[in-house]
Amino acid sequence: MEYKGIIKKRKTWLTVLFVILACLMLWRTIITQHWSYIPIVVLVILACFFTKEQIISEDGVDIQYTLFGRWIMHNLWTWDEITSLHPDYSKKAPNVELLIARDVVIRPFIMTREDTAHVLKLAKKMNTSISIG
Repeated sequence: MEYKGIIKKRKTWLTVLFVILACLMLWRTIITQHWSYIPIVVLVILACFFTKEQIISEDGVDIQYTLFGRWIMHNLWTWDEITSLHPDYSKKAPNVELLIARDVVIRPFIMTREDTAHVLKLAKKMNTSISIG
């Protein structure tokens, strides 16, 4: 079973604005002949089209980045790497902010209360040494 975090979608007008600004940056870079900045500007343009999805499953905790709906990159933490889970029921009410830690790195996930309860049960099943706070 997969549980997905609640992520606020970027508005279309904001994406268009970022692309226009990035194109202006590209135009300025070409005019001033600062060729070393072109790869950075191209990365900024591509970043406008990334979408992000947070998934918790039996494989672990994954942040999945998708570019143009075709290329997918995964940033997966397996259950044996995760050291603690801490739900915060008040910060994002009525939803829950679930803080997932691996060593000193913490990932915040916003989830419904029902999904959070299922994730905590799944975490205990997958790794009994996880600290749940």
